Amino acid sequence: MFDRRSFLLAGMTTVLAPRFNFAAEPAVAAPYRIVLRSRHAEAIPTRAKDAQTGGGSIIVEQPEPNTVVVTMGGSVVAGSAFHQSHASLAFELTQDLEIVPTRAGLRPPRLGLIGRVIGTLQVTDPGKCGKSCGTSEQGPATASLCAGDSNLLAVSVPPAALSCCQELAINHREGPVEAVAAAGGYTLSGSFRIGVTQGKGVWHRQAAVADFDPAPQLDGFWADALKPFRAVPRRDFGFKIVVRVVEDAAPPAAPEK
Repeated sequence: MFDRRSFLLAGMTTVLAPRFNFAAEPAVAAPYRIVLRSRHAEAIPTRAKDAQTGGGSIIVEQPEPNTVVVTMGGSVVAGSAFHQSHASLAFELTQDLEIVPTRAGLRPPRLGLIGRVIGTLQVTDPGKCGKSCGTSEQGPATASLCAGDSNLLAVSVPPAALSCCQELAINHREGPVEAVAAAGGYTLSGSFRIGVTQGKGVWHRQAAVADFDPAPQLDGFWADALKPFRAVPRRDFGFKIVVRVVEDAAPPAAPEK
C-alpha cells in the first residue's frame, strides 16, 4: 500500500533541504516528469495615502523533473496620517502543465499537492494620545489542480487577521492531498492576498504591516514597524505551492492459500 508519509517526506525534502553532492552511481530517472506549459500570473498592488507595497513576485521553479514549486511573496504597510491609509497585494496564477512518463510499463501517476504560508502580521500600539487603530490580514491562500473541468486536488490555507497592539508569526500548511491520475495535461491555479489598513493618527506614529516577502522591498522609513520580527529567518516567507508526481505503489500481494 502507498505510504503517504513517504510522499510527503520526498516532496518536502526536495523543497526545503539543502543539496549535497556525493560520488555515487547515477540516479535512476523519476518515472514521471512535469513539463511546464503556458502560464498567466499577476501580482496586483493597491495603496492609498501613507502606504507602500513591496515585492509582489510569483516565482515558478522546478527543483526536480517531477516537482514544481510556486512561491508568491510580498509585503504591505500602511501608516497613520491625516487620512486613512490602506495597501494590499493580490496574487493570481494559472499554470498549464503536462505529466509525461519517462519509460514504458509504468503504473499510473500519483499526484500530490501541498500549500504553505509563512510570514508575519503586526499592528502597532496607538499610544496614550492615539485613538485610531489599524488592521493586518493574510487572506485565504488556495491552490487547485484540475484536469479539464474536473477538480482533482485542492488545498486552502486558512486566513489570519489581527488589529490594534497585536503581533503574529504565521507558519501554516495544508496537505499533502493526493490522487491517482493519468498522464496528460493539467492546470494548476493559485491565489493569495495580503492587506493592511490604518486610521488617522498624527501625534503618535502608527503602522500596520503584513510581511510575506523572502527579500523585503519596503523603504527604511518603515524600519521601526518591522522591528518585532527582524530576527525571524525569511528564506521561506510567502505562499508556497508544491506539486509532485510519483509512480503509484504496486497493489498488495495476494495472500497465500
